[in-house]
Amino acid sequence: MNHDGTPADTAVEDGAEVALALAGLARTMEAGPAPYAAVLAGGRRRVVRRRASLGGAMALALVAALGGVAAVNGGAGASTDGATVLVVSAAGASAVLVPGAAPVPGAAPVPGAAPVPKDPRDPLDPVRTQVLAGTVNGRPWSVWAALWPAPGKERMHEQARLIWAEDASAGYTWPAPTKDSIDRDGRPDADRVVFYYSLDGTRLATPAQALLTPPGSAPGFVDAPDERFPKVWLGRQAKNGEADPLFLVPKAQAGLVGPDVARAEVRWSDGVTAEPGVLSFGDSEARWIAVTKRGIPAELRLYAADGSLIATDAKWLDS
Repeated sequence: MNHDGTPADTAVEDGAEVALALAGLARTMEAGPAPYAAVLAGGRRRVVRRRASLGGAMALALVAALGGVAAVNGGAGASTDGATVLVVSAAGASAVLVPGAAPVPGAAPVPGAAPVPKDPRDPLDPVRTQVLAGTVNGRPWSVWAALWPAPGKERMHEQARLIWAEDASAGYTWPAPTKDSIDRDGRPDADRVVFYYSLDGTRLATPAQALLTPPGSAPGFVDAPDERFPKVWLGRQAKNGEADPLFLVPKAQAGLVGPDVARAEVRWSDGVTAEPGVLSFGDSEARWIAVTKRGIPAELRLYAADGSLIATDAKWLDS
């Protein structure tokens, strides 16, 4: 899946288009507290060595409006005529809400209301975090991660049916799980992360899932606990063409990084670089990075807090 090499359409051609995109996002998204840390950290983000134009300045305004979700870098189709926007994950992304999505923990449901406490380990009430966001053809899109905590044997069947019901309501046509299938394939001791897209504030069908090793153990995927760079492909499948519900949104990739990773860098083969923020979902010990694809391969580099290089993977991000 996701090997068709189609470039993600995340480019913004000029200031006018950026202004329109920003206006659309302002109408459909609710920003949290000002992302001062993300803005300060933005100075460390690497950009294509081209002179930024007015479009670049407007793109920075787009970043601020998204609460630090977007990072400005040279993106797909970058040219000397103007700046482009490359969307990567960023710390503080969960401060942004998309209409129709559940609020982040502690968010007030009504202006002025007191925060509603939430049990982060409730297996029937997932913690949702916005991972990526951007616009495509002027339409706002985003990727969300829903962390469903380990349900235990007593809640495993109920949780599986809730996850299915959410996917089915978005138009996904996979059959409802049966007691036999849950007993056979379920993992009562493992957290489950469901990644899904939203376009124009509406959840899209065809999610991607990752089943994590039990809490308290080294974070990894249940089906590949020893994999060095575990990852999840997000987005459309080439074989489905325009019939795929995700045809209109850019493809992306999310992956786990170790507890010793302080900074991640993605280097595309054409010289473009980006620094995706390291994210955590709920109280899970697993730490994630995510980035949109650009149609060309990229290398992943992981750094420790002292700046030393921990590991590299030349094939982490495929086309």
